[in-house]
Amino acid sequence: MFQRRIFKFGVLLLMFLAPLIVNAQRGEKIRTIVIDPGHGGKDTGALGKSSKEKDLNLAVALKLGNFIKQNLPDVKVIYTRSRDVFIPLAERAAIANRNDADVFISIHCNSTEGTTTVSGAETFVMGEHKSAANLEVAKKENASILYED
Repeated sequence: MFQRRIFKFGVLLLMFLAPLIVNAQRGEKIRTIVIDPGHGGKDTGALGKSSKEKDLNLAVALKLGNFIKQNLPDVKVIYTRSRDVFIPLAERAAIANRNDADVFISIHCNSTEGTTTVSGAETFVMGEHKSAANLEVAKKENASILYED
Protein backbone atom coordinates (compact mmCIF):
# COMPACT_ATOMS: atom_id res chain seq x y z
CA MET A 1 0.00 0.00 0.00
CA PHE A 2 2.82 2.41 0.92
CA GLN A 3 4.65 1.70 -2.35
CA ARG A 4 1.47 2.40 -4.29
CA ARG A 5 1.16 5.79 -2.60
CA ILE A 6 4.78 6.60 -3.35
CA PHE A 7 4.24 5.61 -7.00
CA LYS A 8 1.13 7.80 -7.26
CA PHE A 9 2.97 10.73 -5.68
CA GLY A 10 5.83 10.21 -8.14
CA VAL A 11 3.44 10.28 -11.10
CA LEU A 12 1.78 13.43 -9.77
CA LEU A 13 5.15 15.01 -9.18
CA LEU A 14 6.21 14.37 -12.76
CA MET A 15 3.01 15.97 -14.02
CA PHE A 16 3.57 19.05 -11.88
CA LEU A 17 7.15 19.33 -13.09
CA ALA A 18 6.19 19.01 -16.77
CA PRO A 19 6.01 22.82 -17.24
CA LEU A 20 9.58 23.07 -15.91
CA ILE A 21 10.78 20.58 -18.49
CA VAL A 22 9.00 22.38 -21.34
CA ASN A 23 10.47 25.75 -20.33
CA ALA A 24 13.93 24.24 -19.92
CA GLN A 25 13.71 22.82 -23.44
CA ARG A 26 12.89 26.30 -24.72
CA GLY A 27 15.98 27.62 -22.96
CA GLU A 28 13.96 29.58 -20.40
CA LYS A 29 15.14 29.59 -16.80
CA ILE A 30 12.57 28.97 -14.09
CA ARG A 31 13.18 31.32 -11.19
CA THR A 32 9.86 31.39 -9.34
CA ILE A 33 7.08 28.83 -8.97
CA VAL A 34 3.79 29.62 -7.26
CA ILE A 35 1.98 26.57 -5.93
CA ASP A 36 -1.74 26.99 -5.33
CA PRO A 37 -3.42 24.35 -3.15
CA GLY A 38 -7.00 24.67 -4.40
CA HIS A 39 -9.87 25.60 -2.09
CA GLY A 40 -9.28 26.18 1.65
CA GLY A 41 -11.04 27.63 4.68
CA LYS A 42 -14.80 27.79 4.14
CA ASP A 43 -14.38 26.30 0.65
CA THR A 44 -13.91 22.55 1.21
CA GLY A 45 -13.86 21.52 -2.43
CA ALA A 46 -14.90 17.93 -3.14
CA LEU A 47 -15.83 15.79 -0.15
CA GLY A 48 -14.77 12.16 0.23
CA LYS A 49 -15.88 9.61 2.81
CA SER A 50 -13.12 10.68 5.19
CA SER A 51 -11.38 13.55 3.45
CA LYS A 52 -11.81 17.05 2.13
CA GLU A 53 -10.24 18.21 -1.10
CA LYS A 54 -8.83 21.33 0.54
CA ASP A 55 -6.79 19.20 2.98
CA LEU A 56 -5.47 16.83 0.31
CA ASN A 57 -4.53 19.73 -1.97
CA LEU A 58 -2.61 21.43 0.82
CA ALA A 59 -0.73 18.24 1.76
CA VAL A 60 0.29 17.59 -1.86
CA ALA A 61 1.26 21.24 -2.40
CA LEU A 62 3.53 21.29 0.64
CA LYS A 63 5.20 18.02 -0.40
CA LEU A 64 5.69 19.29 -3.94
CA GLY A 65 7.13 22.57 -2.70
CA ASN A 66 9.57 20.77 -0.41
CA PHE A 67 10.61 18.47 -3.26
CA ILE A 68 11.32 21.45 -5.52
CA LYS A 69 13.25 23.27 -2.77
CA GLN A 70 15.43 20.23 -2.13
CA ASN A 71 16.11 19.40 -5.77
CA LEU A 72 16.06 22.83 -7.42
CA PRO A 73 17.66 25.15 -4.86
CA ASP A 74 17.83 28.08 -7.32
CA VAL A 75 14.04 28.06 -7.76
CA LYS A 76 11.97 30.20 -5.40
CA VAL A 77 8.78 28.45 -4.21
CA ILE A 78 5.80 30.51 -3.09
CA TYR A 79 2.51 29.09 -1.84
CA THR A 80 -0.80 30.89 -2.25
CA ARG A 81 -1.67 29.33 1.11
CA SER A 82 0.31 27.18 3.54
CA ARG A 83 -2.53 26.57 6.00
CA ASP A 84 -6.30 26.09 5.92
CA VAL A 85 -7.51 29.57 4.94
CA PHE A 86 -9.76 30.85 2.17
CA ILE A 87 -7.91 32.87 -0.47
CA PRO A 88 -10.08 34.56 -3.13
CA LEU A 89 -9.32 33.54 -6.72
CA ALA A 90 -8.22 37.01 -7.75
CA GLU A 91 -5.72 37.09 -4.87
CA ARG A 92 -4.26 33.73 -5.93
CA ALA A 93 -3.50 35.15 -9.37
CA ALA A 94 -2.26 38.40 -7.83
CA ILE A 95 0.25 36.47 -5.70
CA ALA A 96 1.70 34.92 -8.85
CA ASN A 97 1.75 38.26 -10.69
CA ARG A 98 3.32 40.20 -7.78
CA ASN A 99 6.12 37.65 -7.62
CA ASP A 100 6.67 37.47 -11.39
CA ALA A 101 6.02 33.71 -11.32
CA ASP A 102 7.37 31.71 -14.22
CA VAL A 103 5.11 28.77 -13.40
CA PHE A 104 1.76 28.65 -11.58
CA ILE A 105 0.68 25.19 -10.38
CA SER A 106 -2.88 24.86 -9.12
CA ILE A 107 -3.58 21.58 -7.33
CA HIS A 108 -7.04 20.02 -7.23
CA CYS A 109 -8.61 16.60 -6.66
CA ASN A 110 -11.55 15.95 -8.94
CA SER A 111 -14.63 14.04 -7.85
CA THR A 112 -16.98 11.83 -9.81
CA GLU A 113 -20.58 11.41 -8.70
CA GLY A 114 -21.89 7.90 -8.18
CA THR A 115 -18.58 6.06 -7.84
CA THR A 116 -15.84 5.59 -5.29
CA THR A 117 -13.46 3.60 -7.47
CA VAL A 118 -12.05 6.34 -9.69
CA SER A 119 -8.27 6.59 -9.77
CA GLY A 120 -5.61 8.19 -11.90
CA ALA A 121 -4.43 11.70 -12.56
CA GLU A 122 -5.33 14.56 -14.84
CA THR A 123 -3.21 17.51 -15.92
CA PHE A 124 -4.26 20.68 -17.68
CA VAL A 125 -1.67 23.07 -19.03
CA MET A 126 -2.89 26.51 -19.96
CA GLY A 127 -0.55 28.02 -22.45
CA GLU A 128 -0.66 29.38 -25.92
CA HIS A 129 -3.43 26.97 -26.95
CA LYS A 130 -6.79 27.50 -25.27
CA SER A 131 -9.93 25.56 -25.96
CA ALA A 132 -13.58 25.30 -25.01
CA ALA A 133 -12.73 22.18 -22.97
CA ASN A 134 -10.16 24.15 -20.96
CA LEU A 135 -12.76 26.84 -20.34
CA GLU A 136 -15.24 24.29 -18.98
CA VAL A 137 -12.64 22.87 -16.61
CA ALA A 138 -11.72 26.38 -15.47
CA LYS A 139 -15.39 27.17 -14.77
CA LYS A 140 -15.80 24.05 -12.62
CA GLU A 141 -12.54 24.53 -10.72
CA ASN A 142 -13.22 28.23 -10.14
CA ALA A 143 -16.78 27.81 -8.92
CA SER A 144 -15.42 28.76 -5.49
CA ILE A 145 -15.74 32.37 -6.63
CA LEU A 146 -19.27 32.08 -5.23
CA TYR A 147 -17.71 32.04 -1.72
CA GLU A 148 -16.18 35.47 -2.26
CA ASP A 149 -17.74 38.68 -0.96
